[in-house]
Amino acid sequence: MKYVAAYLLAQLGGKASPSVDDVKQVLGCVSANVDDTQITAFFASIEGKDVAELIKEGSALLASVPSGGGGGGGGGGGGGGGAAPAAAAAPEPEEEEEEEEMADFDLFD
Repeated sequence: MKYVAAYLLAQLGGKASPSVDDVKQVLGCVSANVDDTQITAFFASIEGKDVAELIKEGSALLASVPSGGGGGGGGGGGGGGGAAPAAAAAPEPEEEEEEEEMADFDLFD
């Protein structure tokens, strides 16, 4: 995928038909590792093909892939309820009890 992206970036940069060195230069700018076997296979797979046509064909293939949706429905809104009674008073926070000190207990003794 990085070779495809680098190839397309080189095209956007003005190269009508980027070379292997052009793609390596783009990848070098972001310190990406280049596998010569993979980049050679990539160029062999696109040799003699129009990249715009490949993208168009790929988009058509992706149109048949199911995507999105599947999450449950959203929660329903609250009911109407009419006139609601005044909000109940918030409970008062309980006072924290102070820890009892043990006269004969020493943690570090």
